[in-house]
Amino acid sequence: MSECVLKKYAYLYAGLDCIKNVGSETSVLLGGEDDEGLKVLARLCAARMCGISDDRAFDEHADIIVYPRPLEEKKSKSKSAEKSKRYAISVEDIKEILDSLYLTPFELKNKVYIIENAESMSEICQNKLLKSLEEPPPRVCFVLCASGRLLPTVQSRCNRVELPPFDISVIERELSRFHKNSSAEIKLAAQGSRGSLGAAERILADPGFADTFASAKKLLKLCTGSKMFAHAAAVYEKLTRDKTDALLGVVEYLLNDIARYCIGVETVFDVNDIAEIADGYTPHSAALAAEAVREAKKHNAANCMPQAVMDTLILKIMEVKAQCRK
Repeated sequence: MSECVLKKYAYLYAGLDCIKNVGSETSVLLGGEDDEGLKVLARLCAARMCGISDDRAFDEHADIIVYPRPLEEKKSKSKSAEKSKRYAISVEDIKEILDSLYLTPFELKNKVYIIENAESMSEICQNKLLKSLEEPPPRVCFVLCASGRLLPTVQSRCNRVELPPFDISVIERELSRFHKNSSAEIKLAAQGSRGSLGAAERILADPGFADTFASAKKLLKLCTGSKMFAHAAAVYEKLTRDKTDALLGVVEYLLNDIARYCIGVETVFDVNDIAEIADGYTPHSAALAAEAVREAKKHNAANCMPQAVMDTLILKIMEVKAQCRK
């Protein structure tokens, strides 16, 4: 069984109300944006389906089978590339599952198939699973983890469990327990996580996040009119696609906070940081700008030129700010 990055936080996930009654289900669909958090939930669900304690959820069990399988024979060209790759569920994986369904569990009361990255399954793969999800053989259970959409027919055959976000204060407290970073770094990681422990861990491990945060603030502060376009463009003109994606993510978070600030609601990030960049925004323009950021992220993911994506976004933000001021 592959190692879970968030295994050390398992006790937090084990206490979530959303999985209290999961042991009685045969097919469960875990949804949410935090892939690593879904992996933790999946193992806890599998343990409860098999009648074993949460403490044994991360042990090796012949009857808890995780897909996609570890692919040592398909190692990436570099260790960094291998670490970042999310393997898709293949037709061969589904065939292997279906061929082994009627084998009797070896050691536990049930056999559980955990399917991570379930949204990566093709329609063919999803359709092949339908009957087994709806009427699995005796002593067989499924746990699907999906951070994206599945076919409605697949979703309807599973009991859906949504991973809720954790409070920022909880994430800050937990990061402090396991990491020796400065309090400022831990606070920023917690604030930027949007309630996801997986995101918080990634931010804390990224030495460039503070710079990305500063660039996002500078960018939004410069979006004051067409005369400032060249200054804004200088912030991102040499960014790679990955760094552009990271910058867009932080810009979206900040715009959401600007909208909160404008209506007098408590912000996620430090209120002084938000006040510094909120000039000229209204709640409506901040919301429209955040929507434009989400569109820009789609274009960036679709291999559009990062500079062109950002140019279009900055002009759009300037436009909505000007329109909402009229």
